Amino acid sequence: MKLTWQRKNFESDLDFILFHQKDETPVWWQKQLFNAYPDLNYEYAVSLSEEKRFEYITDQMKIQAEKRKPIIDNSMNMFIAEWEKIADKLNGAYSVAFDNDCSGILNDMVAEVSLNPICPRDIETHSFNIYHYFDPKLAVSMATHEITHFVWFYFWNKHFKDNPAEYDFPSIKWLLSEIVVETINHNTDIANLGKQPKYIAYSYFYDMTINNELIFDTMKKMYLGRKDIYDFMEKSFDWIKTNEKELRDKIAIAESK
Repeated sequence: MKLTWQRKNFESDLDFILFHQKDETPVWWQKQLFNAYPDLNYEYAVSLSEEKRFEYITDQMKIQAEKRKPIIDNSMNMFIAEWEKIADKLNGAYSVAFDNDCSGILNDMVAEVSLNPICPRDIETHSFNIYHYFDPKLAVSMATHEITHFVWFYFWNKHFKDNPAEYDFPSIKWLLSEIVVETINHNTDIANLGKQPKYIAYSYFYDMTINNELIFDTMKKMYLGRKDIYDFMEKSFDWIKTNEKELRDKIAIAESK
């Protein structure tokens, strides 16, 4: 397993920033950008038509990109230095966590240092964004979070032999991955690769319950009691299919605030 770091291209960065500023985007997602950039006016932006909002945000992000160029360059250097401290431990930690040898897989992963406080991933290209303003230790933890997604779907596909197009938002398989990645990272040696922040999955998951039990407690029991990773995949998939409606209803409520 190998991860390369590079700076995110501005145009592709902007595309995903604007993706979360559409009229139908839940407030929770829209506000992430404005929380990260106090120079941007949220109330003004949402008062505009979608077209005008995109123009306003594009102009503002061009300013921010130029203004923050030295910060991004410095962050790149710090992230790489922090990553090199744990890079040679990846294969061992992931091989144990996934009950499979990981030493020969995913050597093409890319972390792109980004203006975007929302950190998207691309399962097909094995690439993901890391917000440039993160503390280096948080950047490493975010990187291992995204890598766990890639490893999860690598072995998931070997087992289920399904279509990787089903691994993206808002698919049920994507939703499951957002929950199980946190479970795996906090209950294996992957946790020792970097300081784990309070929230790294979506914050509303941490106090969300299904059948009167915290969902992460349910997943932890399932993962620690597994026969192997494929057993956990099958059982967790059955769980989320059974509880999908309740889970999505609760997510919708959380994202409307």
